[in-house]
Amino acid sequence: MRKFLRKLFSPAVISIVLIILQLALIVLVFVYLDNYVWIAQVILEVAAIPVAFIAVNSRMDNNYKIAWLFFIILLPLFGIIFYLIFANKKFSKKKLRTLKDTSDMIVSVLSTSKAEDVINEIDREKDGDCYTIAQYVENTSNSKIFKNTKTQYFKWGEEGFEVIKEKLANAKHSIFLEFFIVEPGKMWDETLEILKSKALEGVDVRLIYDDVGCLGLLPRSYPKELEKYGIKCFDFNKMRPVVDIRMNNRNHRKLLIIDGYIGFTGGFNFADEYINEKVRFGKWKDNVIMLEGEAVFDMSALFMTDWLYNDKKKRGFADFSEYLPSRYGDQEEFKKGEGYVLPYASFPYTFESAGLNVYLNVITRAKKYLYISTPYLIPNKDIENAIKLSAKSGVDVRILVPGIPDKKTVNQVTKSYYRTLLESGVKIYEYTPGFNHAKMFLADDSMATVGSINLDYRSMFLHLENGTFLYKTPCIMDIKDDFNDCFNVSKVVTLEQVKKTNPFVVFGRLVLKIFAPLL
Repeated sequence: MRKFLRKLFSPAVISIVLIILQLALIVLVFVYLDNYVWIAQVILEVAAIPVAFIAVNSRMDNNYKIAWLFFIILLPLFGIIFYLIFANKKFSKKKLRTLKDTSDMIVSVLSTSKAEDVINEIDREKDGDCYTIAQYVENTSNSKIFKNTKTQYFKWGEEGFEVIKEKLANAKHSIFLEFFIVEPGKMWDETLEILKSKALEGVDVRLIYDDVGCLGLLPRSYPKELEKYGIKCFDFNKMRPVVDIRMNNRNHRKLLIIDGYIGFTGGFNFADEYINEKVRFGKWKDNVIMLEGEAVFDMSALFMTDWLYNDKKKRGFADFSEYLPSRYGDQEEFKKGEGYVLPYASFPYTFESAGLNVYLNVITRAKKYLYISTPYLIPNKDIENAIKLSAKSGVDVRILVPGIPDKKTVNQVTKSYYRTLLESGVKIYEYTPGFNHAKMFLADDSMATVGSINLDYRSMFLHLENGTFLYKTPCIMDIKDDFNDCFNVSKVVTLEQVKKTNPFVVFGRLVLKIFAPLL
């Protein structure tokens, strides 16, 4: 049922349905209105011109523009309708004002707290890479860079889950969870039992999950079921039987915050495949990172912003300052954390893709090596060119992708990028044991980013995402060890192998690549 529902509501299925409807309409016109075919043709062509003009002059990514133009040309009637409904990312002024007001309140709490303004301490001359990225994120999303934060990296979802259960069991004040997928099974059932007991103790427990991500996994009444146990909950952007652009914007974030000073993120969701309790696509490679200290406030702020933006029952927060790490955590213990930590978020409601631009910053600042891990390698032209330029400049660029894909069509699009990347000197590794779901970048033993952001159009432009930028933190070497372990069990893709690909397969991939932004 889960697989069926996901396929039923996929962009590919919707596109096929539209094509069938378009063909049916053409047949009807020819059969019943054959004398007026030219009139229909002229009307559609005239209507397509202003829509194509709008698309070309929009602020969308150029690859998006090309894909939409093809769609409009191939399906002049439904393509126009589809574009006008789903391509416009502009959000209502009321919703944007709600986001801004919440963000401003949270920032004011931080500015009046004892948390240091670390950006002013970072020397542009000595730490220019860190300074530039931190300045960019602060200017675009109000997220700040922190020190006094301990970091611990877990190479596997199952390793991280054991620590998550331990920290949850010791929660005293609040537990916030925000995830794309929540599925009953060992991982979620064990977590839920802890959440129930904590709610009974008076701990403020809140859960946000994505309605489409959990389609076929949870009953529609699940938020009400959890509220019986004292757990506040809502399903993000509930699927409705109406056409709405916002249905295309999903909450793909992975956030778990405990008592305001312990935070977890990474590629994992709460389903058994993420801890290899259930085998779906071979060995599931994922990761978890834990933060303890001042940087966790930005994770709390992100969760609270999402909660207040969507909460129709007005179950807000009495005082944002209650979630400052210093209220419940040991400040002296925080100071043992080395380096700098910057949690950041990416929103689909603006044309500023923070996730994409943080990735670009890391790519362009790599001098010796650049390692990339992604389940889907569908970069836009800016990312693709930056990766190729880095490799051509002598940087050791390596990309880790799945050996066993979870989506065969998307995997074919991934492989359509192989040849040009390999010709530029990029090394591509396919993770032989199974599916690589980790999303992380690493450069020069000094900077890394770990989070929920895939290297594809949906993550970079359509979904709510989050990541954590790390600079000179001890866990960076653990991330490097993880990469090397994966490289050692992966198949190296060669240019000779790619050149031997069946020409019909190559052509099919190129066709899919055109529509990659719409997948």
